[in-house]
Amino acid sequence: MTEPGGNLVVRRVRVRVTVGPDRGREALLEAGTLLVGTHADNDLVLRDPSVGKYHLELALVAAGIRVRDLGSDGGTSVAGVRVGAGVVATGTEVHVGRTTLQLVAADVAVPAVQSDRTAFGPVLGQSHRMREVFALLERIAPTDVPVLLEGEPGVGRTLLAKAIHAASRFAASPMAVVDFALPQPDRSPLPQLAQRSDTFTLLLEHVDEAPTSSIPALLSLFERREEGVLDARIIATAAAGLRTSPSDMRPRRDLLTHLTAVRITVPPLRERTDDIPLLVRQFARETCGVEPRFTERDFVHLAHREFPQNVRDLRAMVARALAGEPAPRALLPRAGLARARAAMVVSLNTRPKPPNPKAARERLLEAFERDWLEQAFVRCDGDLNELSRDTGMLKSELRKQLKRWEIGEKPVAAVPPRRG
Repeated sequence: MTEPGGNLVVRRVRVRVTVGPDRGREALLEAGTLLVGTHADNDLVLRDPSVGKYHLELALVAAGIRVRDLGSDGGTSVAGVRVGAGVVATGTEVHVGRTTLQLVAADVAVPAVQSDRTAFGPVLGQSHRMREVFALLERIAPTDVPVLLEGEPGVGRTLLAKAIHAASRFAASPMAVVDFALPQPDRSPLPQLAQRSDTFTLLLEHVDEAPTSSIPALLSLFERREEGVLDARIIATAAAGLRTSPSDMRPRRDLLTHLTAVRITVPPLRERTDDIPLLVRQFARETCGVEPRFTERDFVHLAHREFPQNVRDLRAMVARALAGEPAPRALLPRAGLARARAAMVVSLNTRPKPPNPKAARERLLEAFERDWLEQAFVRCDGDLNELSRDTGMLKSELRKQLKRWEIGEKPVAAVPPRRG
């Protein structure tokens, strides 16, 4: 699981005998299950004759520790109540025969480390932040634990979810996707998914937008998985900062408990500008089949640019520039931007690709320069004096560049003469 700060914690529970013939004996519950009984095949072997051969099974789940009696004659009880199966918290005492077992937390914090790799699946990153994310993903991908990927639009949450699937034991199994950002069908697919008997990965996209009516079915999915009935790896994506609060109703709080066993926040591009050169080179290769020879100075303008859609915006910008399309006007309304992006997609399918790396580099650098200047122009509200201070360029040079890129200039208001 992960702490609120994002650090990885390996969940462990020490199962300790506090009352009975085997007082002082203990076993460690980590991944998988722990069996308790008198038979030598159990993980915790007891000598208490009132305990069955295979009496009890313990397992770690998102909400705590699952306790399941294996059909013993004497039964299993918690706080004086006999239980067949249930989830309890650490610190709970479980009674089997004349023996009392205490479930003691033994979690181990794992220090944050950086991966040696600059990619996880198709997602690239050489910055410290991304390499920490990759290191965490490398640890949890082979496990079955549910994962929540948080972040702003366009940071790569879906790509990372698919990469986790590809790196897990579920890789050869199908992936089912439920996207709560899309209009939901009249009949939810969640109840059918909960009844599947095959092995699969379930991707819950935009789970923070799940309607209240879907919460019981989602809880059923997690509960059936924790009971061992459903063999599914559950991965969810959500907006950054998803958290429970006192105002959340009980079912949604329960769902968040399941979802946040491991939560990973994917940083926005503005917090990982060291990755921009790596990403631009990759997107250029994907678009035109060649890698332009850049210098580090070529990316100075991009480090100060705003990317509302993060990596998605950067990819579109590179593709648009290499296709010979002008950048969409910064002052266009949202609908205008959508039309410009749609036109860019059409042009990518019809225009010839840049002929060589040199031509590709020139087109990209021109796009970077124009985009940077246009954003600065909007930021300064067209005031030439403010724009000069913001960019560090002389006003004479700014006028030339604004004219070259057909970026409108707001005249500087004249100061009225003082009267007598």
